[in-house]
Amino acid sequence: MQQNNTAWKMSRGRSPKVRPDSYRESESPEDGKKSEVGSPKSEVKPKAESRKRKAIEKSEVGSPKSEEEENNSAPDSYRDDIPQSEIESLQTANSKLQTENMEVHHHPEVERKGFKEYLLEGLMIFIAVMMGFFAESLREHLVDRERETQYMQGMVVDLRKDSVSINAEIVYVNQIMNRLDSLFKCLHAPKLTDSVQRRLYQLNAKSNVLVGFEFSDAASVQLKNTGGLRLIQSQKVADAIIHYWQASELVKFDMNVFNENAKVFWNEGLKIFDMYNVKNITGPDAAGIQIEPNARLLTLDKLQLTEYANRAGSLILMLRRHYLGSILKQKVIESDLEQLINKSYKF
Repeated sequence: MQQNNTAWKMSRGRSPKVRPDSYRESESPEDGKKSEVGSPKSEVKPKAESRKRKAIEKSEVGSPKSEEEENNSAPDSYRDDIPQSEIESLQTANSKLQTENMEVHHHPEVERKGFKEYLLEGLMIFIAVMMGFFAESLREHLVDRERETQYMQGMVVDLRKDSVSINAEIVYVNQIMNRLDSLFKCLHAPKLTDSVQRRLYQLNAKSNVLVGFEFSDAASVQLKNTGGLRLIQSQKVADAIIHYWQASELVKFDMNVFNENAKVFWNEGLKIFDMYNVKNITGPDAAGIQIEPNARLLTLDKLQLTEYANRAGSLILMLRRHYLGSILKQKVIESDLEQLINKSYKF
């Protein structure tokens, strides 16, 4: 191994022209050896010369295996000859060179802003936020005003429908009161003749009816369910609508009270009148009711007939003082509310 290193060092110390000659020398002795073997002079040469030549061949040329070892061991042997300090200096230089070649990202220099610039930016942000807030508020305001107008238009339509229904109900209630009043007087007749009994059948059949009508409350239901009453800017209009709702509830209450008592009155009449004698009672109009010529009362008990007459009188009072009074009041309230809405919203 030491001989190989020495040969490698010697080969590095030679010039580029000398090293190829060594290869030629290494090849020529082999060729010469082959030529000398066959020549007569080769036998005369001394053994010492042949040994020397073999040693030179081994040292300079060597086998292919030795050349590989020489080449493999060359770098290590070269580093062995270089001092450790030089190696460290070379590594340091290489690291510095790599550092210089690396891309360095410097932080950008940020220009410092003054207090006025910060104040101006803050003011601009504040103005932008406020403008957005005002725009949203304006949009909500326009939407609320549009919904308010729609609700009031619906209220006017409902009030007009209610006005028609109330007028028809007033006429109907007056007819019922007249029939009940006639029945009341006929029950107090001094003599119950056959004609009087047939008259009682006819009046009783036409008087046993119920009262009531349906309010047009589409807009009112929307206002209650969606909380739309808060959208009404005019407090006077809002109060008038609440008053209208309260009055309509009173009308419904009086209506139910009368109908409950009318059912009791009808049941009491079944003890006095035989419904077999009444024809066409299921017709749409009371004017079509017909009474049998031989119709007679089931009882002629004066006390029972008087009690029945008193029930008819109580129904008259319920209609005149309560139900009729409620719907007349409701008519005035609705008329005032319609005028107020038309005036406030310029319909």
